[in-house]
Amino acid sequence: MKDFGFYSAGFSDVVLSDGIEICGDEEGAKNEEFIVANSPKLKAQIYAPQINFYIANTKDEPLVIAQNVDILYEAAAAAFDGALYSDHQKPVGKNVILACDEPQEELVALLKQHGFKVIALSRDEIKFVYGEIGDLSVSISGKEGEFEVQSDFFLVRGAQAYQLRQSGCYEISGLKDGEILEILQSKSPVYRYRNSTIFDPAICQYQGRRNDLCAKCVEVCPTVAILKNDEKRELVFSHIDCIGCGECVSVCPSGALKFAKLPQRVFGEIAKLYAGKIPLLIAESEIASAPAVQLPCGVLPFGIFGSKQIDEANLLSAMQESGSSVIVYGADVGESTREAVELINGISRAIYGKDAVFLARNLAELQEALKQAQSSQPWAFSLNEQGLSKKEIFSKRVSAMVGDGSFGVVKSGELLKFGKVSINEASCTLCLSCVGACNTGALYADNSDNSIKFNASLCTTCNYCVLSCAEKDTIELEPCGVELEPGFFNYKMLAKDELFKCIECGKEFATSKAVMKIADMMGAHFANEPEKMKTLFCCGDCKAKIMIKKQIEDARKGAM
Repeated sequence: MKDFGFYSAGFSDVVLSDGIEICGDEEGAKNEEFIVANSPKLKAQIYAPQINFYIANTKDEPLVIAQNVDILYEAAAAAFDGALYSDHQKPVGKNVILACDEPQEELVALLKQHGFKVIALSRDEIKFVYGEIGDLSVSISGKEGEFEVQSDFFLVRGAQAYQLRQSGCYEISGLKDGEILEILQSKSPVYRYRNSTIFDPAICQYQGRRNDLCAKCVEVCPTVAILKNDEKRELVFSHIDCIGCGECVSVCPSGALKFAKLPQRVFGEIAKLYAGKIPLLIAESEIASAPAVQLPCGVLPFGIFGSKQIDEANLLSAMQESGSSVIVYGADVGESTREAVELINGISRAIYGKDAVFLARNLAELQEALKQAQSSQPWAFSLNEQGLSKKEIFSKRVSAMVGDGSFGVVKSGELLKFGKVSINEASCTLCLSCVGACNTGALYADNSDNSIKFNASLCTTCNYCVLSCAEKDTIELEPCGVELEPGFFNYKMLAKDELFKCIECGKEFATSKAVMKIADMMGAHFANEPEKMKTLFCCGDCKAKIMIKKQIEDARKGAM
């Protein structure tokens, strides 16, 4: 397998580096396989349409084009190397249910001619569809009542939203009969797919928690790829039903969901390749329908992600690693992406007096963004994101922009939330339940000084710390914006206590407040048992010794 292949039809005048093999026709390249290619006419692991999009539209000089094409190939190869998906496949038969109010004799005949079994119905007869490709169950209402029919595919003209949430269900309005046949043949007898997401339950703010605090990924999923089981308090994933839009990733507050094709760590590494360039973030799925537009010198498309994947961490990585303005183009970006753009621009305006990100949803907005975007901006900063969570990346990158300055407060939105925790030291026993409840690292137990510390920039306002506190009216959470001053991004002490020393051996074993609270609670019960009362002020080892000694003495007294 060779690294990079370039299908040159239509680009005869392009000069490329020696590391890219140029193929003039499909026949000549049919025995070659590449890691990255610019066209689906070549056999490759990665098809990178952003390469052709750039060459066709850029105003860069020929030498610069060659250099930038190298970057696009390297970026696609990095995505291939860093992807976290795995390949899956499922056998799929040829049973089709066709729902349409108009007769479709020609389509039915064509499908039957190619071995498909077709049941044609009107849309009113379809009551519900569930399951997945190859195992669909269609609820049908007929003269004899309601009954279910099993099918591999469900085709419909004028579908209702619920009818397209499962894999194997297709809206065929606007498609020619031959195109419909091609879709079915590409998915039968074997349907191949990949997982689009990677899930880390350890930092999920729904999975395994006692309270239903978050399930934003389920709310935004346009299919049944993510569902929640409230009884077991767990998320249920169906990768075969996922369409790879990435909105669940962008809306996840803690970063528990990662886009398998382009995880944040890989996104950050690719962004480093764009140093000195102006990144044009455009989803691969939208490049084919993107309008022809002249790209000014220095603008380089970055097109390796899901259409709704972009979040605040992605934006910060792209703008800081490139040192330039960032353009996000997409007719259907998610609400979380729009909110992230507003937040980052609010921060940028407060610190630098200008926007850092331009969101374009049509040709006119894209042309305007291309006029305003600039390179060599003051926010340039490089960060090694290896091992960092989404919240940590945000914190470190914005902290670098703030430096030692103070620039006021930027309001956060409904999806991107920040909060401040306060603790009543008088009633806090430092049991650390709140620390254990926080899975973003916002609350931290510092053993060096026996304290609880808090970093507001890592808080998602999930409120689990408050719900987990054993003491009444001890911990409070107040939503806030992003405070652009150094203290917002550093840990502050909320509560502290001295360690209590065992009255027998002198070993420190618990906080003084915790020991005294237990002693106050149990004192009345142990008032006539001095040995038990004494154990309340002892470490575990000495506690056991005292009780064993008491048992031995009681046994001796009983024997006398």
